[in-house]
Parts: sequence; structure tokens; C-alpha cells
Amino acid sequence: MDFSKTVFVSDLDGTLLMSDKTLNPLDEAALRRYSDGGGRFVVATGRPLHTVTNFIPTLGKNPMILCNGGVIYDACKEKILYEVDLPESAKYIMTEVQKNFPDISPEVYAFSNRYYFHMNTVEKWHQHILGDISFTKVSDPSEINEPWNKMLFADEVETINELMDFVKRFEGCGVRFVRSFPKFLEILPEGVSKGSALKKLVEICGYGGLTVCAAGDYDNDIEMLEAADISFCPADSQECVKEISTAVLKNTCDSGAIAEAVAYLEQL
Repeated sequence: MDFSKTVFVSDLDGTLLMSDKTLNPLDEAALRRYSDGGGRFVVATGRPLHTVTNFIPTLGKNPMILCNGGVIYDACKEKILYEVDLPESAKYIMTEVQKNFPDISPEVYAFSNRYYFHMNTVEKWHQHILGDISFTKVSDPSEINEPWNKMLFADEVETINELMDFVKRFEGCGVRFVRSFPKFLEILPEGVSKGSALKKLVEICGYGGLTVCAAGDYDNDIEMLEAADISFCPADSQECVKEISTAVLKNTCDSGAIAEAVAYLEQL
């Protein structure tokens, strides 16, 4: 396949990044080969900008999808190309969730920062695995003086399972709920997903006519994989993701899944 006629959009955590949140040298070499061949590589992640800037020198100053589709950012021009914020109802939902699940830890993602309110065991683990990525502690939503792109609730799996049932009462409030990890439940603006952002990216960046390739491993990647012409998922992805992917890779994020996907494209 001629890479210059493609765009490759990849999830970060669980797909491109290894478990230690670093890049596999095999994947780095494959993406360098892909870019040298004229391919356009785009990151699509649930993270905000400041948590991915350290990967830009390696992955290139390309457009990127952030906050699970809430933001499209051009790293070359250093400007936001597209942004959708959570409605005011999200603050009410957070208050109701905290009232009924007092030990849960909410996180608020804005374009320039990530905020947390309560440090439970899962939140402590989450901040630890992300290493030097900074979080700002706040005690009240009014302390966040910028639009909210998304919200995340962190707790043990059993609690998140209960929370998924609880939040059904907020349907019609202008938001959607998506599981991005067994211990996380996210709130996004209604209609926003990596898939909707991918379609918007193709439109804004003039990628129409290119073959769109995508890779992901979890619930929050499904819409993106379905929107792509060719879709990949690592060997240890969720079964629901495997079912809708063009190719289930033999490798995981730790053993070079993206390198395998690039090799797959080379052979087409």
C-alpha cells in the first residue's frame, strides 16, 4: 500500500503505548517508516494536551484527537481546530454522583489541565502510572476557570459497574457515558466520540479520498474503528472491539502491535 494515500489514527494507552507508558522501539521504527513513506499519523486519546506533548518530538507535529473526541488540536500550528465542551448539566451530575458514591474520585479534563477532587486508591494508582503528568487538586467545581472537555470517575470495578446503572437517570442531559477502562467511567458531550472527531478531522484537514486506518483496544475506540476503512486492535483488546475490527493483531501494546499493523498495510 502507498502510505502517502493513507492516514493512520491510533489510540495511545493500551494500543500504542506500552504498559509502562513508553513507546516500543519496534513501533517507533515502524511509524518512522510509515511517515517517511508519506503517511499521516494521528494520535486519538482520552488524554488532554499537556499529557501527550512529550510524545510530539517522536510522533511528529501532526493533528491529534484529544479528550476522547472533544478536541482536535494541530500540533504544528499550535492551535485548536475543533472543540466541544460539556454542558452545565455535567456539574450537577458530578454533584449527584459524589452524593451517592462518596468515595469515588472525579477528574475534570480541560484543554490545558487535568483536575481531581478526591484521592481514592484508584486515583492514586492512576496518577502514579502516568508518572510526571501533573494533576491539580481542587475542592469545588467553581475553582476550574476554563471549559470542561470531559469528566472521568475513577473507582474499583464493582463501584463503576454500579455507577453505570446509576447514571442512566441522566439520559437526555446533553451528555453520553463511555467506559474507557474497567475502573473508569467517562462523561463526554452528547454526540462526541473518537469516531465523530475522526470524521471531523478528515473534513477539516482535507483527508477526504485517503484510506483511513485506525487502531484501538477499548469501548471508547469502537466508533473510531467503525469509521475507518481499515481497523486494527491489539491481541488483548476487548471482545467487542475484536468483533468489529478488520484485523485482530497477534501482538499487544507491549510487543509491537502498531508495528504489526504497519507491516499489514505494507503487504496490501
